[in-house]
Amino acid sequence: MSKLTAAFLTHYPDLIRYLRRRTHCSELAQDCAHDTWLRLLEKGKQVTAENHRAYVFRVAANIAADWYRRQTREQAAFDGYALSVAHHHAPDTYEEVLAKETLQRLEQALMAQSQRSVRIFMMHRCEEMSYAQIAQKLSVSESTVEKHMMRILLVAHQVFNSAA
Repeated sequence: MSKLTAAFLTHYPDLIRYLRRRTHCSELAQDCAHDTWLRLLEKGKQVTAENHRAYVFRVAANIAADWYRRQTREQAAFDGYALSVAHHHAPDTYEEVLAKETLQRLEQALMAQSQRSVRIFMMHRCEEMSYAQIAQKLSVSESTVEKHMMRILLVAHQVFNSAA
């Protein structure tokens, strides 16, 4: 075992505390410590540091700083992209009206269906229940659940195709 590896393992709890203070996040501190370990393994034989503990902590600090810089750059790029997309792709009045009308037609079409079909649809889409869970809860077969879902999906398909 190299001296750097020994220093890393010996001072690991202190290193995690140090990184947690720098990053304000336990998971990120763990990630930075892992990256530190990998960098030490990669460069370990080439390093001739006298104070191995200081070297380990310096590598960890650099990795945390790199993460922060990358995060800042990515956030700035994302913010700029989101702003440009929002500006260039803002829905116009016609698109908004069309979307509202389609939604109203969909709501009317769904309300024209049986309560059981609508309930099954809502259980599946809103409550994220599987067909098997719905069948068990309503004491019906999975085939029955599938038939009700197909009715609702067919109605929705017809509404959306008529809007296009």
